[in-house]
Amino acid sequence: MKKMIATAAIALASAGAAANANAQDISFYTGMGVGTLNTEHKAAGVDQTATSFGGFARFGADLNENFAAELRVGMSGKNKKTYAANNTLTYSSPLFVSYLAKAKYPVTPEIDLFVLAGATTARIKGSSNSATQTQTKTGMSVGAGIDYKLNSNVSVGADWTQYMFPVNMNAGSVFANDSKARMWGLTTNIAYHF
Repeated sequence: MKKMIATAAIALASAGAAANANAQDISFYTGMGVGTLNTEHKAAGVDQTATSFGGFARFGADLNENFAAELRVGMSGKNKKTYAANNTLTYSSPLFVSYLAKAKYPVTPEIDLFVLAGATTARIKGSSNSATQTQTKTGMSVGAGIDYKLNSNVSVGADWTQYMFPVNMNAGSVFANDSKARMWGLTTNIAYHF
């Protein structure tokens, strides 16, 4: 009798877990974003904040209508400026990876407002007339945006993301002792939902 009760309890628990899993189906999406993606650099005598073009591929999972997880892999454009003695400095991120949690608020069935929080690991590259220096840094990421569902499979949107707050760079052939780099972007996005 005890074995039958235990078997029935396990069967009921399994059925309840399966029903809950079906109610919380995870859906996946992929897409891209393009726009202003900047790698900025500041140090004594250097304030390089020019706007540059960049983009990313994104892969995500909608865990439910209010929460998603997203991975972005992309690159920023080159931030180039000429200083005294005709010394040209260029800063960019030839590769970055962002891992983001996405909290969504459905305003209408087609429109979601969202906030992002997570981290970004980026290769920060600095070049002068005579040298190049590359470092990999990780920083906290936050952002906000809007998504509009065109139909059940395609959405478009826009977001602003601070990919990396100012991080200290190690001194070397291009970066000075007090060098700091940061990354941010303002992009338009498209996604295909499976």
